[in-house]
Amino acid sequence: MDEPVRITNQADGALDVALYGDIDFANSPPVREALRAAAAEGTPTAIRVDLEAVTFLDSSGIAVLVIAHRLATAAGAGFTVRNASPAVYEHLRLTGLTELFGMTRPGESFDD
Repeated sequence: MDEPVRITNQADGALDVALYGDIDFANSPPVREALRAAAAEGTPTAIRVDLEAVTFLDSSGIAVLVIAHRLATAAGAGFTVRNASPAVYEHLRLTGLTELFGMTRPGESFDD
C-alpha cells in the first residue's frame, strides 16, 4: 500500500482509521492532515485507529495518535487504538499512552 493512512466514514458517524507501514517523520504530516480533514467534515461519533499493519512508530507517529485523540475529545467522540504489534504496543506502553488509548496488551482482550 502506497498511502500510510486510509480513513473510512462509517454509517454510525465513526471514523475508522487504518495506518500502514512506518509512521514516522517522513510521512506523519500528510497522515495528520488527513485526520484533521476527516474530522472537520463532520462531527465523528468515534475515532477508531487500527495499527495492525504498522511496522514502526516513531515520536512523529505517536504525535499522530495524540492528535487523533485530541480530535476525538474535542468532538466528544470515543477513541480507541487497536491491533498494535507487540513492538508497537511496547513503545506506546513505555510512553504511558496505552492506558489513555484504552489499549490491551497484544493477545489479551478486555475480558482477560
